[in-house]
Amino acid sequence: MAAAAEREGLGRRTACIIGDGAITAGMAFEAMNHAGDIKPDMLVILNDNEMSISENVGALNNRLAQILSGKTYSRLREGGKRVLTGLPPSKSW
Repeated sequence: MAAAAEREGLGRRTACIIGDGAITAGMAFEAMNHAGDIKPDMLVILNDNEMSISENVGALNNRLAQILSGKTYSRLREGGKRVLTGLPPSKSW
């Protein structure tokens, strides 16, 4: 979808939400691998509910652990919390 949005040239933005269990599935993993190669303008949100059925291993797990334990991520997370706590609650209609 992100590649198609870029080809259309209409300025659309793409956000992808993927669960931690689905990331190891063939199609999801290949799509992320391809996106990493073509580098489209897209946002990927990882919904990690920490409910893996086995121990997390491999390069992807190591990289995510490195990011989540880094100072930059911690600063962004805490800054986001401060900004969001000042906003009024949203209502769904």
